[in-house]
Amino acid sequence: MIAKNGKQESIVAALDIGSSKVACLIAEITENGQARVLGVGNRTCDGGVSSGTIVDMRTTENAIKAAVDQAEKMAGHTISDVLLTFSGGDPKSQVIEVTVDVTGHAVSSDDIDKALTKAKAEIDPEQGALLHAFPAAYAVDGNYGVKAPKGMYGKKLSLALLVITVDPGPLQNLQACVRRAHLNIPDVVLTPFAAGLSTLVEDEMKMGAACIDIGEGTTGISIFAQGALVHAETLPIGGGQITDVIARNLLTPFDQAERLKTFNGAAIVDPADERQEMEVQQVGEAGRDSLVRMPRSSLTSVIQAELELLFATISEHLDASGFSGVTGRRVVLTGGVANCEGIRDLAGKMLNRRVRIGKPQFVDGLPQAAQSPSFAGVVGLVLYAASGTIEDVKDRKQEVSEPSGELGALGRITRWLRDNF
Repeated sequence: MIAKNGKQESIVAALDIGSSKVACLIAEITENGQARVLGVGNRTCDGGVSSGTIVDMRTTENAIKAAVDQAEKMAGHTISDVLLTFSGGDPKSQVIEVTVDVTGHAVSSDDIDKALTKAKAEIDPEQGALLHAFPAAYAVDGNYGVKAPKGMYGKKLSLALLVITVDPGPLQNLQACVRRAHLNIPDVVLTPFAAGLSTLVEDEMKMGAACIDIGEGTTGISIFAQGALVHAETLPIGGGQITDVIARNLLTPFDQAERLKTFNGAAIVDPADERQEMEVQQVGEAGRDSLVRMPRSSLTSVIQAELELLFATISEHLDASGFSGVTGRRVVLTGGVANCEGIRDLAGKMLNRRVRIGKPQFVDGLPQAAQSPSFAGVVGLVLYAASGTIEDVKDRKQEVSEPSGELGALGRITRWLRDNF
């Protein structure tokens, strides 16, 4: 795979462990950073993961082994290291702002490192395990939006560092499952961030957009502005809750509820649904009494109601993030639930934003079966590894010092980020 110190190898493996499936992708990275998929593995993980948290280690371990084995056979390569997505652990985003003195000389790499070290020293270890630390914005003497401050002259260099922390327990359990499958984990990436990398085009990232990744057990939110991640979080709700409500309302087994949702469901009730009938297997029944005919509206009305609640919750979290202005122009919807018929129109109405369905892109050789929104996270992992522009400084040595207090959490750089995209 590609090491974070810039040393490049030819093969990268990515592993996305979700509530409904485990997906493994093996890709070759060319010298120019282009990714070409060599192998794909996909196995169900029923009962192993719930809301991004491991609940059955053996089931999850077996699904990991099966998915990796399938991908290895297709790729013709044996892997030992995998990049890993993570959607649990109640991730929290925080912007830390610091300023360092550069009077008398051009900004150097040492000055940038000093600012990064100073910002990381203000990370509260009680917040949880550090998953990401991204430089979101630089400023030289109050001139915000500086992309590459090195070589510029001024008195003060300011930095806004986006920090993402998670509860360590769920992360450690996930890593333990992967290691039990005899795999090493060089890096872990938050799932909504990875999904955004594979579905948002460059202009969307620059203009400002949100990626909403709705999976079986979690819903991830990632917000980008000026090409950088500025906010990310996950909600412990997803398509699985919709399946549960369908099963209880229609009195059908959970596996049949999932099939009904997938093959007969829609996000918006159509007037014709009342006249269109479907057969619904009844839980605990046998023989002639096991199947009853119901109008399709009995299914679509449940799905629409649950999705409306989900999008209302998402809207609240977008507003609470402080970056709602950033996403005013675009929302990209991805994840398995994004395949639901009519969901784009419902999301646009509920979020009051322009919505499109995001499918994974920017890689070559992706099989047709993996060109679905449900593979956005695992493809994003490959792009994360292949990119030479993503600067995650979480592994830099951190020096302990007292918080500077020079710029608050709602300081000028953060306000500039929130007000200008």
